[in-house]
Amino acid sequence: MYRKLLISLCLIGLTSAAVTVDASQHCDCTELNQTDCALALSWCLWNTSDSECQEYSLGCSDLASQILCDAADSCKWNSGSCEDWDPSCSDGTTAALCNDIDDCYWNKSNACASFSACTDYSAENCPGSEWCTASSGSCAAYTFVTCSSFTTAATCLGYDTKTTRCAWANDNTCKSLGAVSACSDLNNFTNLCNASGSCVYEGSACRAEKCSDASSELTCNAISTGDTTYSLCSWANNACADAADTSAFTKDNCYARTFRNYKWSSDNKCVACDDLVDNDDMSNSVILGAFVLLALIA
Repeated sequence: MYRKLLISLCLIGLTSAAVTVDASQHCDCTELNQTDCALALSWCLWNTSDSECQEYSLGCSDLASQILCDAADSCKWNSGSCEDWDPSCSDGTTAALCNDIDDCYWNKSNACASFSACTDYSAENCPGSEWCTASSGSCAAYTFVTCSSFTTAATCLGYDTKTTRCAWANDNTCKSLGAVSACSDLNNFTNLCNASGSCVYEGSACRAEKCSDASSELTCNAISTGDTTYSLCSWANNACADAADTSAFTKDNCYARTFRNYKWSSDNKCVACDDLVDNDDMSNSVILGAFVLLALIA
């Protein structure tokens, strides 16, 4: 009797749990049909000869066009071919080129170099990422504020330290607010809670949003549960609820709605992929994928 009860409780837990997915991963290309393969252009390519979806790996040397080469990060056109490129500040010969290189800034001496001091830069090239601010035509170090000195929500702005900023609190005072890692960190900040996009203020506390908060089928998609994880939602009976399974998903939305973790099967079902692959850096993948598509069309 006890064993049967335990099994029943476990089954209830399994059937009531929402479907969760990880947006940092995608289905292995070989599992996808032609429709889903076309949606995975960053990693996959449909092989018409073998009628299967295959993973492809392209590098800078595969780009025969200078336009595509220059558009791809970490690639550079040189003497008629595209080469791997790991730029340094010395490669930033113009302000535009310099601004595209990590940790490099165009200074008043018209040179691209590592950061020195805010006053070494013009207002046009003032490096905000280094706590510099352009004001009155010059670049100067950011002036930290005292949050408690502001008396209205409109003036409660700025940073009081590099890790805390001013925010208008529920008691109508301007307070210092640090990094927000959970909705509960915004219990005293109703407006910020509701504006966060992933939290909802209810009663006297800020909580994580739920599928049931969505008021239309258009907004009933998924809720964030972590840096890259999501819990899927499903619309039924004019209400949005946790998706207990993927039976409501269709051939047209299965792959996209599940953040590329599920596929459309040969027996017309939205099923979890057997193997998930970590997403690579997509900065070049999108460009390279476009190159493959153009090559096929040409």
